[in-house]
Amino acid sequence: MSASKTPLLNRLHGAQGLSPSQRQIADCLIAHMNEAALWGVEELAAKSQTCVATVVRFAKKLEYSGYLEMRKALVSVAKKHYGRGEQLLQAPRQASATLLEVARRDVRNIETLVQAVNEDLLQRVVKQLKGSRIRVAIGDGVSALMARQLAYLLINTGLPVVEGNPADFATQVGMLDGRDLLIAISINPYTQETLDAAAYARKRGIPVLVFTDSLNSPLAKSATLALPIPGENLLFSHSVTAFGVLAHAIATSIASQAPQKALSKLREVERVAQRKFAKT
Repeated sequence: MSASKTPLLNRLHGAQGLSPSQRQIADCLIAHMNEAALWGVEELAAKSQTCVATVVRFAKKLEYSGYLEMRKALVSVAKKHYGRGEQLLQAPRQASATLLEVARRDVRNIETLVQAVNEDLLQRVVKQLKGSRIRVAIGDGVSALMARQLAYLLINTGLPVVEGNPADFATQVGMLDGRDLLIAISINPYTQETLDAAAYARKRGIPVLVFTDSLNSPLAKSATLALPIPGENLLFSHSVTAFGVLAHAIATSIASQAPQKALSKLREVERVAQRKFAKT
């Protein structure tokens, strides 16, 4: 069996040459296998009385690309334990405490995003978006919500975006050429239609701007440019908070390069839509 397919428990029990600190992490995970799926890297370091760097090295020792990939394996184990019909939500009992915990995790997601997206990458994304003739944004499930948010923000800057339909991604991508841009969004578990559409676009020489949860994801392989969207939360889902920050940053960067043009577009949209707004 290849390392990539070896179950997490097998890796934990079969790991050789662990340092004392790494053994503490292994023992901690074995003792708290299901709840560990909800821990961030800092929590695991604290629970095992080690440090973040040791946790990361431990994940690589088990032949994962890093902590995030190992955490996905933990989530998979927890899902099997609790059953697919139930959600694993170990939040505080008090609503206010839950709010604080959710906010804390999203703050950490945003911090991770800021560290991963540098000035050069952001400027290249802005340039690609501005220089494209047609922009098509595709995604399914929560990724479709992200695609819609990004499209809305870009339209407000004066850059039209077409939202793709999951039932017809292939046809929509087939109408594009090298002057256009496919914006593809997908997170684990990845939607096959999105992966196929992105791969098809790259094969035809169409630039692909990817938003995904890991730069090692299947979707990232088809990217001309790839942006990470951290989304750790208390559910078996993906928080959209960090993506919202990233989308707003991209749109604001575009608008700031031609502020008068952006304001003119917004005023024009307001005039057209004025009739549907309630009078206050």
